[in-house]
Amino acid sequence: MSKKLNKVLFLTILLCAALVLGCGKKGAPVVDTQIDPVRIAVALSFAPTAELLRGDFTTRTGIPIELTSSTNGELVEMIREGGDFDVFMSSDTKYPMELIDEGRALGKGYAIYALGTVALYSKSWKVNWTGVKYLKSGQFTRIAIANPEENRYGKAAMETMKILEVYPGISGKLVYTSDENESLKLVETKQADAGFIAYAELSDADKRWAWVVPAALHEPIMQAAVLLSKDEIQEHSKLWMGYLRTESAKSIIRQSGYSVIDDKAVGSSN
Repeated sequence: MSKKLNKVLFLTILLCAALVLGCGKKGAPVVDTQIDPVRIAVALSFAPTAELLRGDFTTRTGIPIELTSSTNGELVEMIREGGDFDVFMSSDTKYPMELIDEGRALGKGYAIYALGTVALYSKSWKVNWTGVKYLKSGQFTRIAIANPEENRYGKAAMETMKILEVYPGISGKLVYTSDENESLKLVETKQADAGFIAYAELSDADKRWAWVVPAALHEPIMQAAVLLSKDEIQEHSKLWMGYLRTESAKSIIRQSGYSVIDDKAVGSSN
C-alpha cells in the first residue's frame, strides 16, 4: 500500500473515530487545550452557520476551532498579507480559485461545502407568495441588490429578474450594494423597500415572509472552502474539510437555509 493511500486511510479512520466518539455528547464542547486550533477565515454571511458547525465538530473531536469572519475581499487581503489561517470558507468560488492560482491555497484541498439560496425580502410587504407579482407590479421605490459584477447573490438576482422579464421595467429602481449583507441592512433600516439577500441570514420569523427564489431561475451559488498553503498542513485542518462532507455537517448547513451538493457530483478538485 502506498504512503499516500496509508495517509488517506489514517485520516479517514481518525475522522470516523472522532465522530463516533463524539456521538451522544451533550452540553458545551469539551476542548483539548493541548491541541492547536484550526484557524478558519469565514465569509460573514456564513459565520452564524460556521459557529454551529464549530460547536458540533469540537463536541465530537475535542479539536478547537477559531473563526474570523469578514467579507470575502477583506479576508483574502488578510490572507495575502500573511494572516495565520488554515482554511478559507468563502461565499463564492471566485476568491478560493484566485488563491489557488496564486499558490496561496491547495487545489487538492478545495471543496464545495454549500449552495447559497437567494431570497427577496421586505419589511413592508409579505412577499413569500407574491414575489413575482411584487416585482412585476413596480409598486416600490428602491430594491437593494449586491453588485452582480462582483457578488454571486447579486448575479443570481440579476439572472432571475431577466428570466422573469421584469428587469427593463425596474432597472431604474435598483440600488447596488457591495454585498448581500449591505443589501439586507438597507431593507432592515427601510432605506430600500425590498432587497435580494441571502436567505440564510434571515431570522426564522423573517424567513416566513421572504420569497425564496427558485433555483431554476439562476445559476447555482456555489460556496467553496479551501486549505491554505503553509509549510506544514496540520492534520486537524484536513479533518475539518472531511467533516464538512459528513451528514452531521450537511444537516446543520441545510437547517441554516443552504443546500448541499451530492458528494458524487462535487468533491475535491484532485
